[in-house]
Amino acid sequence: MKDAATLGKNIVFWHWFPEMLLEGLTSDQLRWQPDTHDTSVQFAIWHAYRAEDELLHGMVFGRPSVYTSEHWADRLPAGQTGATPFGNGLTREGIAALAFEPHHLLAYAKAVGESVVGWLEAASEAELRAEVKLPFFTGVYPGVDVMTKLDTVAFFSIGHVSEHLGEVQFLRGLMGLRGAPL
Repeated sequence: MKDAATLGKNIVFWHWFPEMLLEGLTSDQLRWQPDTHDTSVQFAIWHAYRAEDELLHGMVFGRPSVYTSEHWADRLPAGQTGATPFGNGLTREGIAALAFEPHHLLAYAKAVGESVVGWLEAASEAELRAEVKLPFFTGVYPGVDVMTKLDTVAFFSIGHVSEHLGEVQFLRGLMGLRGAPL
């Protein structure tokens, strides 16, 4: 299906893009939190791909996450994750306590992207058009409480991910650094 192939190309891009954003950052810059916000560069990236991984694999693909099936807990350990496995509700202190190796964050992002693209390539048109209920979005995002599987993949693999990568660029700017060279 043409829509799925186009989506797959975009997913590859959005799962490679963090390489530019992390290039040259120190450990302190990866973990820096502005006074008025709890997030950090590493948290925003980790959260974006962990959420995509858990939600798509669990709700759309019906299989274990890449994080679980490929044993990423050893490479991206998170003692606390808040209310979800991907950091929702994590306190400022909990976010500050996270310490990930940048190469592991980048490899994980690519692994999640490859898994999603693999699913898209194998899915039938009927499967892509099947609906997914997203009850946790009712009242949060209008019209996002039920979507097709294809739209759900686009929402999490591009929409949600790019939202957090924009946040990373903003954080870089607050640190006096340049964002992506585009």
